[in-house]
Amino acid sequence: MKEILLPYILLVWLLVKLKVLPWNLKTGFWSTAIGALLALGLLTTSRHLAPVDFTDSATVKAPHAVLGPLLGTNQFHQIDEIHVVHNQQVKKGQPIYTLANWESDGKAQALSHQIDAQQAQISAELSQQRAILSRLTLNRKELARLTQLGSYSSIQSRDQLQAQIDGDLAQQSASEAKVKMIEAQVQNLGSELALQQRRNEEKVIRAPFDGQVSVVNLANGSRTGNMHLYDTSRKFLEFRIPDQSYRAIEPGQFAEFYVDAYPGRVFRARVHSVRTGTGEAQLNAMQGDQHVRQHVGNNMSSHGRTVVLDMLEPEGVVLPIGATGSAWISAHKPHPLLGFIDIIGAATVRLKAMKAYLFAM
Repeated sequence: MKEILLPYILLVWLLVKLKVLPWNLKTGFWSTAIGALLALGLLTTSRHLAPVDFTDSATVKAPHAVLGPLLGTNQFHQIDEIHVVHNQQVKKGQPIYTLANWESDGKAQALSHQIDAQQAQISAELSQQRAILSRLTLNRKELARLTQLGSYSSIQSRDQLQAQIDGDLAQQSASEAKVKMIEAQVQNLGSELALQQRRNEEKVIRAPFDGQVSVVNLANGSRTGNMHLYDTSRKFLEFRIPDQSYRAIEPGQFAEFYVDAYPGRVFRARVHSVRTGTGEAQLNAMQGDQHVRQHVGNNMSSHGRTVVLDMLEPEGVVLPIGATGSAWISAHKPHPLLGFIDIIGAATVRLKAMKAYLFAM
């Protein structure tokens, strides 16, 4: 903030050098006093109308999914194989790790064998039906021939053929009913197999969106733990503002920021929202009164609150999650003439961005 006074210091120096302003104790005192008052006024005004994060704690963040194995004490809940490495970029649907599924595989194989056996039985019944149809065709032709012969044929022969035809028809009807019953069983087994395959597929933990894996802190055989997958398409910046600026911050306002990962560069953003609550306001779900000393210790000083910014990430630039820096917001002004205050916020962030080259020491 003190760099804002550089033009004022230069002006006073020129006035002294040009002998427009004599340099003595009186002029030195008033020049210094006016500069201090000017700095205090600009600082106070900018904190309300163009707040800057002087703590340099603005942080790039991103929503993340917690991909944790099922909790359990048996072998079927442990990790069988991990398919990613540290900080790997993944696509939606890409396997992250696989849970052990020996029991599920056994059930699926048993159901598949049962379906094969039932289908073989259906094939046998269909073959038997074709044989019955062939025999029926022959017997009907023979019966028709004997009927045409009339009295020249044996009545006993005709009766035997008719009995065979009736028996074959009954056998064919029974076989068709049996095939339908087996087909229903196959359909039920197929539904169970599809359900089991779905359960097997659930054993493969896949990326729910395009993103980046954090550090892989799991190993094959783990039964507890988790893996974080960051949604890099929804990065945002969170930074602190004083509570005095709260009423002037609105969604959609222009903002700028820098991060130490890209020293000297300033990026643009828009205000998404302001945190309406803070951790200090969180109540304890356990019954009982709070400690007065704890209450005073947490709230005796102004802690402010944080603002969420929607970042505009330039093409070819990847802002790393967790990178820190500073930001400022062009807050609501009570009068358009106060728009020049934005210069202070913008200049402060740019100076901080240049100083970031030195912070690598």
